[in-house]
Amino acid sequence: MQRHQDTGPHTLSYTVPEDEAVNADHLISSDDPGADLVERARAVCLLLAATVRDFLVDDVDDPDAPFDAVELEMAHAHTTGLVQPTRYYWTADGTRRALPGEGDLDHLTGLVLWELGDHSRAAWSPLCTLQGTTPDAALYRLDLTQAQAATIRVTDAERDPTFESATTGLDIVTQYLQGRSSVAEAGPTRSAEAAPAPTQADFTTAVTAVLHPADGWHHAPHVLERALTLHTTSTPPCLTPDTHPRDLDALAGAIADILRTAENTTDITPDTLADIAETTFQDEVDAARFAHVRHIRQA
Repeated sequence: MQRHQDTGPHTLSYTVPEDEAVNADHLISSDDPGADLVERARAVCLLLAATVRDFLVDDVDDPDAPFDAVELEMAHAHTTGLVQPTRYYWTADGTRRALPGEGDLDHLTGLVLWELGDHSRAAWSPLCTLQGTTPDAALYRLDLTQAQAATIRVTDAERDPTFESATTGLDIVTQYLQGRSSVAEAGPTRSAEAAPAPTQADFTTAVTAVLHPADGWHHAPHVLERALTLHTTSTPPCLTPDTHPRDLDALAGAIADILRTAENTTDITPDTLADIAETTFQDEVDAARFAHVRHIRQA
């Protein structure tokens, strides 16, 4: 059955890890009162991504079938605090379109039920961008390309090669919040005479390390954009050692400190360093998630 709206070039928007989708379906179908609300909400976000893909592809059995959705419009009701999909999605070129089937919205609403809301904000909020507000609700765009990946949450260092980098990143942010130089503190020695100055690779490693603990809470481009803003601002945010290390300004502030130090000691510009670190981070995290999905499918 052809349901795809053929209105322009198609893009391979994202793939859905099949085993993760099955596990997510089992998780939200269970009536376990002890189930983690955030994990259930993450599972819902994955199922939303999988379902929107199925609505729009011509061949649901082809995992590489092209389609044109990258974001799903969601309404966060002011009165109830619950989040529900609207009947619209967004394409990669910024076009807002309605779901093609008459019952598509009902299907998505049935998936969400009571799972997304103020009580599970930690799961869905990092995957969304505020679009605007109405008298009844705040409108968000759920990033479907990230929703399928955000459900893969591993903390085992042997299964997640980014674990060590994330730990280092949290240490850097903590040191930044305590008012110390994150780059200087990260080194094995503090003596300029005893050790060479950090290289461009060292600064790239430091920025990448901070992006790893941000993963799943903030999109890397948003963190870097904020860091570049803080790098040039004369009024940085008021942070204290009590600020949570995964606070956006804490993460961005630590990166801004690294960018500033790199600019003063090397030839690299902040924008170039940010671009290199973002590419490195994406390569590392994609490899980690690929390895984890493969581990699941071989289990």
